[in-house]
Amino acid sequence: MPLKFQFQFAGADFSRPSSPYRKWLRIGLVSLMSVLVVLVYLEYLHHLLHGQQLALPHFPHLVHSTPAVPPATAPTATTPDSAKPTAPDAPSALPSLKKIADYSVLAAASLVANAVKMIPTAVPAVRSEPTAKPVNIATAAPVVARVQKPVMTHPFRVRTEQERLYLAGQTAFANVIELADKYPDAYGFQAEDFLSDAKLGAAIPVYTIAESDRANYQAGQPVKSLLKPARQWVFPVMMGERICCMVEVRQAGHDFIPGTGNRSLGMAWGKIMEKWPVAAGYHPMLLVNPGIPGYYFTVPELPNPNITDTVQMFYFHPGTSPAEVILASWR
Repeated sequence: MPLKFQFQFAGADFSRPSSPYRKWLRIGLVSLMSVLVVLVYLEYLHHLLHGQQLALPHFPHLVHSTPAVPPATAPTATTPDSAKPTAPDAPSALPSLKKIADYSVLAAASLVANAVKMIPTAVPAVRSEPTAKPVNIATAAPVVARVQKPVMTHPFRVRTEQERLYLAGQTAFANVIELADKYPDAYGFQAEDFLSDAKLGAAIPVYTIAESDRANYQAGQPVKSLLKPARQWVFPVMMGERICCMVEVRQAGHDFIPGTGNRSLGMAWGKIMEKWPVAAGYHPMLLVNPGIPGYYFTVPELPNPNITDTVQMFYFHPGTSPAEVILASWR
């Protein structure tokens, strides 16, 4: 075990580490005394060489703080000029040394006061715990703070029924165009038609009549008030102003299921719109009977209630059928 050497000098124990504030105070006092000695020596040399005083720093805050006491003037006795001792013209060094001493005392007092102000009133106790090793900032690796980007969550977009219906119609339209590339005539396209010019028209709703309303129908009763949505739609496939065919869409629960293309229905609907155009105030409507295949139509604006099979539009003289006749055949 190493021996702990201690020595004392003038009753002071130097084995105990001194405070850093006292250390700097001692260094300041030693430096001040060295400066004062150099200033006194320079003043003395200057006096010997030039006979003038060295300009020393002025401390007004310390000079004003100590009231100056005027020197007492002693009465001078009149002596004849012949009795006065003769002396050389060189100025006396005693007043200069006195001023230097005064300035030195003032400078020392100012430095001591500033050093005392820098010493804190309470010196923190030195802990016996080991201090952390200082880190060299110049060589230490920079710490890069990475800010995590917020995750952009896209809310799930709920489509409306009209949007889902139109998407199903687009799917059915794409299927028809793919088949029409091989069999154009089966879907109403002509040899000079470009399939890229085909467009999908607006959805046409399909209606039906409930079985109870069909059983209780009276002749002359308006048909439009009996129509109920059949949850089916047809989209016309247009080539300019001409209807080539119809694509079907039906609803099953919340789903819209695209169907196949129907050339005959497209041709029949084109003849219906020519005979009873919307510009003339007519609004034809499509009907179906779930138990009978095919499509029917009615024109509510005609004077007689009517329900007609779309096949009649291919006759030479197409016309309408009375509503009571068709509804009786549906019973």
